[in-house]
Amino acid sequence: MFTWLKGLISKDLLIELSEAKITINAFGDKASIEYEPLLALVTEHNKMMIKAIGHEASTLDGEGIRIVNPFSHPRMFVASFALAEKLLQYGISQLHSSGFRAAPRVILHQLEKTEGGLTDIEDRVLRELAMGAGAREVVIYLGPRINPQFEHYDDIKRAQLMIKKG
Repeated sequence: MFTWLKGLISKDLLIELSEAKITINAFGDKASIEYEPLLALVTEHNKMMIKAIGHEASTLDGEGIRIVNPFSHPRMFVASFALAEKLLQYGISQLHSSGFRAAPRVILHQLEKTEGGLTDIEDRVLRELAMGAGAREVVIYLGPRINPQFEHYDDIKRAQLMIKKG
């Protein structure tokens, strides 16, 4: 019931992923965020900590700072599940700036490395990334770019279900 209640105040989101940027748009709303999928990591007290995210991470330099892109790997799209999940958590929290943790419905659109479709493993990785980032429902989408100002979450979900059945 609590997830249902959270859904009343959360937005339906389109998350587009590429090696160069993450874009998160709210359906039917002008709310959006775009950032580089970069994390600046530093070890403090024998624990890996995130020092900065996005463009700010790319500007940091110094001893012990490591810049990581969890969506950069020659064979697979997701190179680091835990760090990719942190990036999505960050974006969702930035878009839902209220103090209440949102539980959005998410359409996740991987824009690169999709030739031949996604394997079951790739689909599961994306689905679990979004769920771990706080989504209450996830649709994995492959196809032309979506315009969240004119298209609706439920219509895209229905179309994706028809494709899977067909």
